[in-house]
Amino acid sequence: MTDIEHFKALENMYAAAPINEIYNPVMTVSEGEAEITIELSERYHHSAGGVHGSVYFKMLDDAAFFASNSFEREVFSSLLRLLLI
Repeated sequence: MTDIEHFKALENMYAAAPINEIYNPVMTVSEGEAEITIELSERYHHSAGGVHGSVYFKMLDDAAFFASNSFEREVFSSLLRLLLI
C-alpha cells in the first residue's frame, strides 16, 4: 500500500463513522497530519451562544488519532490517556 492509499483508507474509515453523521466533517490526512473541517451552525452552540466544547474536543481527538495513525499501517496507535478525577 502506498502512502496515498494509506491516507485515503484512513480518511474513508473516518468518514464511515456513524458519529460523523452529526457533524458532517471532512478530513484530509498526510504524513503526521490530519485536518478536519466542519461547517458550523447554531446547532453546535451552547446556551451562551458559543461553539460547544464537545465540537472542539471531537475534532482535536480525531485529528490527533488519525495523524498518529498516518505513520502506522499494522496497528492503531493511541496517543492519549485521560484521567478524570
